Amino acid sequence: MKKIVIVAALSLNAGSAIAQDQPLVCWYNEHAAFTQAEGAPATAQIGKVESTGQSGDRAFSYTISAIDGAACPNELPLGTKTAVTVPLVRQDYGSCTSDDVSANDPAAIGGSVTVFRRSNGATEVLAHLAGKTAPNTTYEFYLKCVRKLGTIRTDGNGRGDGSFDFPPNAAGSALAFDMYPEGAPSGNRYQSLPVSHN
Repeated sequence: MKKIVIVAALSLNAGSAIAQDQPLVCWYNEHAAFTQAEGAPATAQIGKVESTGQSGDRAFSYTISAIDGAACPNELPLGTKTAVTVPLVRQDYGSCTSDDVSANDPAAIGGSVTVFRRSNGATEVLAHLAGKTAPNTTYEFYLKCVRKLGTIRTDGNGRGDGSFDFPPNAAGSALAFDMYPEGAPSGNRYQSLPVSHN
């Protein structure tokens, strides 16, 4: 009996360690489509996008801090130099700035939001739903307390992607996003963590 208890305790500790954010490298091919993710060195610069000068599955790298590779954007437009990726968390309510949104529970993370600035000054947002959202559902995606940016339709596995943009000065440097199906049913609303983006 004691051995079983000890093993269970060790398993819980291991699970806690796995569930913490870590530096990850998201890899993209020459067409800017995501190919794979792997651990990054602790000294890696979070948010940096680099070209390797190669073709194939490792043409570009993007370093993020996340629980796993499911947070990597499905694509990363060519020419991007830096970006910011934050989780989308299942939470019914949050402030306009999302300062009351927490990603402490990995089971509540339904995807990610990546934000970067285009050369013309516009802000582009890539939303990636990794399979925990409702299947075959249309989510309305918002720049919180500002305006609706568009919709994302999930497939039969609850996966989906969306790309949205808004002009310069449409929002400040601190951004937050939320999404939910029409009618905003409880338990199916998602809020991003705050995004500090210059």
